[in-house]
Amino acid sequence: MLFFEVKIETAGSGTGMTNEIPPNWLGRRRTLGTLAALAICMGGPVVLSGQGFAQSKKGRTIRLEIRGRKVAAAKKTFRITEGEEVRIDWTTDEAVDLHLHGYDLHTKAEPGRTVSLTFKAHTAGRFPISAHNFGHATLVYLEIYPR
Repeated sequence: MLFFEVKIETAGSGTGMTNEIPPNWLGRRRTLGTLAALAICMGGPVVLSGQGFAQSKKGRTIRLEIRGRKVAAAKKTFRITEGEEVRIDWTTDEAVDLHLHGYDLHTKAEPGRTVSLTFKAHTAGRFPISAHNFGHATLVYLEIYPR
């Protein structure tokens, strides 16, 4: 297992104390975010398998599947930075009207085909995407952070 070494010196003692800190100390999200940022800086696309998420220099693509009136992915909140181009690709097992609140964007998804909701993230905030014909159920959230 990989460990980080941290050296702490107390004032006036001149002696140091070394502790080993396991990698989960940084947190899984921060570690994944750092790895993704490094990959982007190096010019490559980032794909986090199983999360329905991909990012490249051109923008961010989120791929989501609706099964049984719920999003099949474990991740239900997606973080985006203001100014990013965003594309959400939807597949579904049942016809559904989708609505991104706050941006007032709508699309209809049908079984057997992929439909995309594309926009530029211009307003910071937390915005639900709901399914109007599923009792207005919230499927996922987009958290858009200021630059």
